[in-house]
Amino acid sequence: MNDTNKERINFLLNRYINDKLSKLEFDELMHLVDACDDEPFRASVRKIIDQNTAALPREFVDNRISTVHANLRQLIAQDIQEQEVTRVRRIKPLWYWAAAASLVLAGLFTYQRFQQAPVPELTQTAPLDDIEPGSNKASIIIDGQEHILKDGEQGLIIGDNSISYEDGDVALAGIQTNKTIRIVTPYGGQYNLVLSDGSKVWLNAGSEISYQTDFARENRTIDLKGEAYFEVQKNKNLPFIVRSREQEIRVLGTEFNINAYSDEKIIKTTLKGGSLRVTANKQQTFLKPNQQAQFNTGSNALATKSVDADAAIAWKEGIIDLHGMSLQECMRNISRWYDVEIVYQNDIPAIEMGGRMSRGLKLSTFQKFLENNFSIHTKLTSDRKLTVAYANNK
Repeated sequence: MNDTNKERINFLLNRYINDKLSKLEFDELMHLVDACDDEPFRASVRKIIDQNTAALPREFVDNRISTVHANLRQLIAQDIQEQEVTRVRRIKPLWYWAAAASLVLAGLFTYQRFQQAPVPELTQTAPLDDIEPGSNKASIIIDGQEHILKDGEQGLIIGDNSISYEDGDVALAGIQTNKTIRIVTPYGGQYNLVLSDGSKVWLNAGSEISYQTDFARENRTIDLKGEAYFEVQKNKNLPFIVRSREQEIRVLGTEFNINAYSDEKIIKTTLKGGSLRVTANKQQTFLKPNQQAQFNTGSNALATKSVDADAAIAWKEGIIDLHGMSLQECMRNISRWYDVEIVYQNDIPAIEMGGRMSRGLKLSTFQKFLENNFSIHTKLTSDRKLTVAYANNK
């Protein structure tokens, strides 16, 4: 199990213990625990869950489910009684106890808001190939020569004339001056790196940054394609500049995310902390934390909106946040992370998506989510094409 999934489990457990976990997050937690291959870690998680909510891991269900059902009313009554005594703890919603009694994991990420019409029964189909989620994959390109980075490495550290992995192993040495260096992640890949000025960059799938070898000496200019999150080291004498398509970002030191994929009509720049200036099509705006600059490449209009910055950068934390996305935008995200081609069988419905899912889950989990919550059928073929069909489309 990768470190990202373990960090996610720890985060969800903390919310679980403090009665802050949503039903959606509870289902995600149980699914991640079920998929974990680290038995000591799983055992620790089971113990925490048992002690705090009486929810039972799948392995214990067969021989303990009757006991849970028998004690269900007592558990609810006890929680209500504690609420009356303390007036501090919230009453656990019924789903806690329902989850403890049944622990049905197949319906991951239930999103009731969109279930106004009954979901048709699933038809029996032949088993389909599954696809693993993306991982740390990238390459360095200099003068047209590509250097594939090692699988499994966590990130890169950029030096003046060399590039090393975080563990100290050299990835590329003897880099000449006056060169353009490109670091590229494919579909199904991601990578993080530390630039020579100490700034940190997280590259999402299907993205690329390029810079000159005089970076941090003569300039701090980066060209971006795709999506990246930046934590910029302060340098009052040398501003940090990010150029993406028709937009330029200028900062001294801050944290922000840029989504500038070529297949997205709107370039989104989201500020997490500090301040920054966004310039696009001779228009300019200054962002404050939890604000997003949206540049429409079709109308050439630049607008500023208040957003939840954490939701915009959830991908960096190992989460795909679907809230507010259209089906098309959602599927573009899925296409990049799982490296699949999306094919629509019929007209694309105007559906607003919702829910969150771990980037560490297999594609089949997302397919079930679409089926169970939006009546959207999908079929995966061996040529990595994912056909999407809306069940209610007439």
